[in-house]
Amino acid sequence: MPAEFVVKRVRDPWEADILQEEKKVANLRRADSISFLLESENGYIFRLTPKVDGAIRPFSFEVYEENSADSERAMILKIKDNLFSHHNEMYIMRGVPEGRPMSKHILGARSICRLVNFPFKTLDEIGHETKTKLTRLRGAEVGEISGYGTKGHKVKLSYELEDIGIPLSAASYLMYSTG
Repeated sequence: MPAEFVVKRVRDPWEADILQEEKKVANLRRADSISFLLESENGYIFRLTPKVDGAIRPFSFEVYEENSADSERAMILKIKDNLFSHHNEMYIMRGVPEGRPMSKHILGARSICRLVNFPFKTLDEIGHETKTKLTRLRGAEVGEISGYGTKGHKVKLSYELEDIGIPLSAASYLMYSTG
């Protein structure tokens, strides 16, 4: 995987630094009771909130660009029930890569998989029945998540997800490492 991010807890679970190749590229901190601010070293500021489609949901986050010139904040990433869409492809966090048995993915590192031949292109198209069957879906591995914030929450990503690497790493840390 070409891009590797490490999210390290600073003081409390809601504050963390994001490192790439041992160099700080962003910091994460609580903004208010439910949202977080992610400030990258190159000047971008993102707001992360677990409130997705108007409701707080587990394993879900919306990420907005705070310093957008638009009056409406630009949504960068929407993760809903471990699923997200990027460049018209659907991805699942905690997925099982094609050709690997489920037993290899119960403990340890979690995979991020691109869902191959998945009939939906947006999260809003996916119904409840499909969501109940997500654990059976397989896909092409495009990333890996491992570790906890105190020792370093690691997110490895392939080139196709590198452009959302920092916000995806921060959301992953908040979903899986701060519980």
